[in-house]
Formats: sequence, C-alpha cells, structure tokens
Amino acid sequence: MNGPMPPDSPPLDPAPVLVLGASSLVGPFLVERLTDAGRTGICTGRRSDSGEIRLPPAFTWRRLDVTDPADWAVEPGTAVLSLLPLWLLPALLPRLSCAGQIVALGSTSVLAKSDSADPAERDLARRLGEAESEIVTFCGSAGLRWTILRPTLIHDGRRDANVTAIARVIRRFGFFPVGAPASGLRQPIHADDVAAAMLAALDNDRASGKSINLPGSETLTYREMVRRVFVALDRPVRIVPLPVSLLAAGIGLVRRVTGVEYSPALFARMNQDLSFDDSEAVRCLGYAARPFRPSFPPLRSVPMD
Repeated sequence: MNGPMPPDSPPLDPAPVLVLGASSLVGPFLVERLTDAGRTGICTGRRSDSGEIRLPPAFTWRRLDVTDPADWAVEPGTAVLSLLPLWLLPALLPRLSCAGQIVALGSTSVLAKSDSADPAERDLARRLGEAESEIVTFCGSAGLRWTILRPTLIHDGRRDANVTAIARVIRRFGFFPVGAPASGLRQPIHADDVAAAMLAALDNDRASGKSINLPGSETLTYREMVRRVFVALDRPVRIVPLPVSLLAAGIGLVRRVTGVEYSPALFARMNQDLSFDDSEAVRCLGYAARPFRPSFPPLRSVPMD
C-alpha cells in the first residue's frame, strides 16, 4: 500500500471519524489507511456485522438503516467519510449537522453520463448532480466543511463491476468482445488510491468546498485496458471487435456472466472518451495514483455465475 497523502497540518488530537458505507468497494482500504494514520471511530453499513472488513480495535461497527437513522447520533466535530451512493447522503445530513467535516464519494458519471443515450444513465447523472447540490447547500447553511471526490472507473480486482467483470468474461470464455474499435479513453483507478485521496482531504483546507475529479494516473484506450486484464490473468490476448449493435443485442449474456446490470449503452461507450484532468487533485490532495496494473485472486476465489 502506498503511503497516505498528508493533510496541510495533521491535528495533534484528530477528531473521531464516521465511515458511512464501510462495506463498499473502497471501505476496507479506507479503514486500513485511517488506522495507519492513527484515527479512531465508527464504521457503518447496511449489514448487521462488518462482513468482509476486519475492523481494528480502534473502530466499532454500527448497522446503519439509511431509511431510519434515528437510532444513531454523531459526536460533535466528527469527520464524516461517506462511501454511500451519493444520492443517499442528503437524507442523512440533518443528523450530521454537528460534524466537523464531510468528505463524500461521488462519481465522474455526473459529467460523463449526463447526455447518455440510455435514460437510466441520464437519470444516474441527474441524481448525482442533485445530490451534490443538496450537499453543498446544506453544508453552506450549517457552516460545515465539505469535499466531494469524483473517481473515474474504480477497480480492486475482487468486487468491482468494471475491471473484475472483464476478468470474469475472459476466464469464462477465453476472449473478450468489444464494440469496434474500442478507442474510447479510460482512466482506471484502484480503490486504495481513492481511499488515499479521502484521507488526504481530511483536515485539509485546500480541499474544502470543492468537488474534485479523481482519474487514474494512466489514460488508456478501452482496448488497451482490456489487453492489460488479459496480461494480468496470464491469458492469450483475444480481443474480438464486433459491431456495437450486435453486442448491445447480447447484453443479457453479459449481465448473466458478470452479475452486473449493465446498460445497453455499454458497448457504444467503449468508443467514448471518459478522461478527466487530475490537476486539482494533485494541487489540493497531493494526489498520485498508481499505474494500471490489475491483479486478481486465484480462479477458485472469484465468484462465477
């Protein structure tokens, strides 16, 4: 794990943290980084236990029902780190009014999918945008410091719906179909680099009051991204370019293999540039994401549908 990116001046007695949605993709990496940084606090999720996360002694687990948060309260000054889908956070904000800071995880989909041909993707972008506006408005009224981080395509090699889903198709069939020519640009980012950025936003005046894009460190074509997954799996590279219309007709098979509810626009988007500037992340967070070198657990550890 790379070293965490330090805030402007770490407090001598840091405030406790509340991690919302700790069982999400970024959660285990964030808890580990918070522990290494000497932070303590509470992790929440919709499960009754911490699931895959092995909580250190400095953290306790609390089940969070986002529809009825009346049974929990936030200690004044708490630093809130939200990994929840961003549109779930506004409903919780009244319970967080005494917090010292909120760092929330959004998505560059708020920008990339706003004009998608798929109504569901346009709706996702709308919900993300509305949530950002509500967070900014609430925090402004409450005098709360806030930061929204927008990662690009997150991967962890185990649970993500992006790179790991590609690996599942390759392992099942030995090839991967792409919408020809699959030239759209991508910037995959490891979940641990997202966690590092969230930690860097804590107690950091430079990041306060900003929505910051978090792209991966490399800008690759979709085809090159897929090629690197083949290499990581030590499989012969067999990328099959096909007409987008033909692939879209077979979206049901992709969903069954990957277990992910992909949009029919998936294949057309393989030729869309989804790249973002990282200069503000570098300036405000000291951001330095790793190159895209995916790794995966042995085949027996990867769930197959």
